[in-house]
Amino acid sequence: MTWTRFFAAFVSFALISAKAPDFSVCESADASLIGGYTIEPDTRMDNAPIYSNGNDVAFFRNKGFWYIGNLGQWPPETYYRCVEAESCNMGLDTPPIGPGVWTASKKFGKEPVPVVVAGACPVDEL
Repeated sequence: MTWTRFFAAFVSFALISAKAPDFSVCESADASLIGGYTIEPDTRMDNAPIYSNGNDVAFFRNKGFWYIGNLGQWPPETYYRCVEAESCNMGLDTPPIGPGVWTASKKFGKEPVPVVVAGACPVDEL
């Protein structure tokens, strides 16, 4: 196998092996929220999966509604919440995607609220 083929095979394997995010925060007043979020295997809250980003920030459900915050603290530090039953995926296993559904908490949240998208954030084309 030539060096070029070996390198191409390695890159292909790395791309296939890397788990794409389930969804991402592309814009936020809080930089710790920006990036991809993946499901935490075997970890649930309110009988729903928890999605985290590696910066101690997670999307989690409580009493049917979705929140963004730090679960490392107890009680959790809630930065943003989505508590409108119709637009907030109440009772579903995934948090709501799209603009206009999240509100900042008075204690920990910052404006503007995060922009959440399905999958990875789009890459700006030059």
